[in-house]
Amino acid sequence: MFRSFTDRLFGGVCGGIAAPLPISSWAVRILFVALAIATFGAFAVLYLMLWLLIPQESLVIRREGGALWSFVTLLLFVLVTAAWIVRINGFTQLPQGGDLYYPLLGVLLSLVFFVKQIRRSA
Repeated sequence: MFRSFTDRLFGGVCGGIAAPLPISSWAVRILFVALAIATFGAFAVLYLMLWLLIPQESLVIRREGGALWSFVTLLLFVLVTAAWIVRINGFTQLPQGGDLYYPLLGVLLSLVFFVKQIRRSA
C-alpha cells in the first residue's frame, strides 16, 4: 500500500487505501470524515499517522510489496478503534474527572512519528 500520487486531496491516504479495493476513494474519504466525527477526532489522528508512515507512490519507480504497509494500516485502524471503544466504555476516565483519551492518541501519534524518524535515519 502506498499513498496515492494522483488520487489525492491532502496526503493521498484515502486514495491509497481505495486503490486495491473495489470502492471509490470518495467513499473512503467520506468514511474517514464520518468516523473522525463519531470518534471525537480519533480517525483524524489515524489519518495523520498513516500520512506519516505510508510511503508516497512513485510514478517513476515501480515499488514492490506494500503488504507491510497494509498490515501497519490495519494495525493502526484496530488500535484507534480500540481506543475509541475503551473511551465509550468509560475506561479512560480518571477518578479526578480527567480523560486519558486524547493523551493516549497523542502518545500513539508520537510513536508513529518516532518510527518514521528511525526509518528515515536507517
